Amino acid sequence: MTDYNFESEDSEGNWEHFSNESNWSETQWRSYLRGTDRDSARFLSIYNSLKDKQNHLDEVASLMGWDSDDISLTDEISSETADSNSSDESNNPNDSNDSFSDTPNSPYTLHKHPVYIVTKALYKYLNQSWEHFIEDENNKIPANLCWKYAQSLHKGELNVLLSIQALDLGDYGLAICHLKNSLSELNKSLDVIGQLEHEDSEYLSAFLKELKIRIFDLRELWIRVMGDCRYEYQRRGDKEQD
Repeated sequence: MTDYNFESEDSEGNWEHFSNESNWSETQWRSYLRGTDRDSARFLSIYNSLKDKQNHLDEVASLMGWDSDDISLTDEISSETADSNSSDESNNPNDSNDSFSDTPNSPYTLHKHPVYIVTKALYKYLNQSWEHFIEDENNKIPANLCWKYAQSLHKGELNVLLSIQALDLGDYGLAICHLKNSLSELNKSLDVIGQLEHEDSEYLSAFLKELKIRIFDLRELWIRVMGDCRYEYQRRGDKEQD
């Protein structure tokens, strides 16, 4: 993994440091994105094996090679983690393999940030499980409920991505606003699935249980990040007053 420091001068919008990224070809970028997809799949695989344990988010983060603070968007990912993850990879981005995202020469993007990876993975599960559920012939789901749930998932994920972008630019207040919007959409998702019916009550109960585990984990993650944002926002305000 590459290093992130959201408190550096680059987090204020100075992108000159990353100008060399534009030298990458489309093929290299596609390989980079495939690497980030593997990160997401790896997280989801570990998560699914631990989701029923207490403090499973922290345990999954540890197994992913993240420190406990790495899921805070205001802290720097350890360079030691980056070195350990890339030590067996080629340093040449022109190699034919798909490990561009893990090399020391990898560009700066948000695709590798833990919060992005967790959000992407859990929303992938929510979308795929919903698709499977509505394809069940025994379901009698009103069209408006399908639409509302799909919209709540889309808007929730979109606002998180916008919050990550805001944090990258050092706009902690804006990031908090987007995270609040995402939390609101999670509440809408919970409201919709609470109205679902199915002739097999045990199946419905198991389905809802799995959805709620992911939804509540997303909420816990975003609340943590909001707390970190408020702390950082206050800290910067105190510095300006000094």
